[in-house]
Amino acid sequence: MGLSLPVLPVNDTTGVDQGSSVQDRKLLGQLAKLWKSHAECDLGTRHQTGKLLNGRLGPPTKSLAQGGKVLKMAAEELEIAESDLNRMRWFAHLFVDLATLRQDHPEIDSWTKFKAALPSLKPPRGDQAKKPAANPSRPALRGVARSLANVTTKLNGLDFRPRKAEQETLMGALRELAEAVNRRFKIRVMVVDE
Repeated sequence: MGLSLPVLPVNDTTGVDQGSSVQDRKLLGQLAKLWKSHAECDLGTRHQTGKLLNGRLGPPTKSLAQGGKVLKMAAEELEIAESDLNRMRWFAHLFVDLATLRQDHPEIDSWTKFKAALPSLKPPRGDQAKKPAANPSRPALRGVARSLANVTTKLNGLDFRPRKAEQETLMGALRELAEAVNRRFKIRVMVVDE
């Protein structure tokens, strides 16, 4: 007489419920309700999803360990890739609300654009999340000013005159910079070839 193993139906959901806590099931219920109530799953829905997941799992900067199971269950329940759920966690972690995203990055007006921009928004590996700017309305301006100061130092350090082709390339880049300064800050900068 051999041993007989129990055969479970293919669509058995008991595997999902075993080992999941009340908190996990509550989270899954909230997420399912959120996604079913929004016919159009927009940036707001994705931000709220990330916020709920981070509330249960902690920030995306920390390793998941046990939380990986919860994320997998959520992905199956919502029929959304785990990678997208992770992006939603980063979305909620990097931006306190949707208004902050729209203020800091008005060009990001869709989930596709957010996913494309996310690598440049996330801090480098091992670093803490980007700290909010002292004046959040002008977070990038200090970086632009620093970059221009670095370029000025490098140009002053050159001990030769560029060849014609190099000079034309430099003039083109300076004209683009002048146009951007005029367009963004209404400051007129002229680049004149002597």
